[in-house]
Amino acid sequence: MVKRLRTYTSKMKKPKLRPNPNCPYPGCKSKKPHTTDPLLQALVDRYAAPDRMTSWMLAGMAELRDSITRDLTEGRLFAWYSRLRQPEELYFRALFILFIAKDGEVPHILSGAMPNSFSDIYSQVNDLIMDGRGEILSVKPGQGFGEFRMIDTLNNGAHVAFPALQMCAMMALHPENVPDRQKYFNHLETYCTRLNYMRQMFEGGKSKNDVLGGVIAMHKPDAYWEEKSKEARDAAEKSNAPDIK
Repeated sequence: MVKRLRTYTSKMKKPKLRPNPNCPYPGCKSKKPHTTDPLLQALVDRYAAPDRMTSWMLAGMAELRDSITRDLTEGRLFAWYSRLRQPEELYFRALFILFIAKDGEVPHILSGAMPNSFSDIYSQVNDLIMDGRGEILSVKPGQGFGEFRMIDTLNNGAHVAFPALQMCAMMALHPENVPDRQKYFNHLETYCTRLNYMRQMFEGGKSKNDVLGGVIAMHKPDAYWEEKSKEARDAAEKSNAPDIK
């Protein structure tokens, strides 16, 4: 009986969600188009052109780089920890809007209306641009015991949850566990460098497909380029080798 019930339920078709005439973004329940709000329309107009959007994103990322790193340098651990999600979300939302979201979906993303999950946005960017190598959603072993995901660490800080307070208290008691300031600065500087590349390419008239190819290349790991370099050297040595007949 149970087996027949499972078979029956597995064959049942899931009801299809009716498309929302007010917003094409999957799952949006807006009762009117987002752009009927003049403030949001102004936001869409500001970010309509990729070169302008990347310029604003770069300016914001540079300020976050400097201010968050300063918190870490000056020992404001909770101020630093509670803002860790900000540059990550800014960067990956920029990539999502530029290269994944359809034009009609951009107002929804900019509006902040639900659904607007950072995890979902990150997952799609990870698949398209990083070939699934991104680790923010990956489960990893903890330093002492258990497991953790970076997304949970980011969320705990952003929501000023008690685990974030506890983590900062532990770092204050054990300063050897405080992250290296220069490494974190370099991490955010990498985001700035990539955003600046995108800005320059768009200002130069490059298409989104052209820029996307460059962005994907910039996210390749060092091991990939080392292997490519080795292949190029091997090919050059083979072409210069004397023919033996």
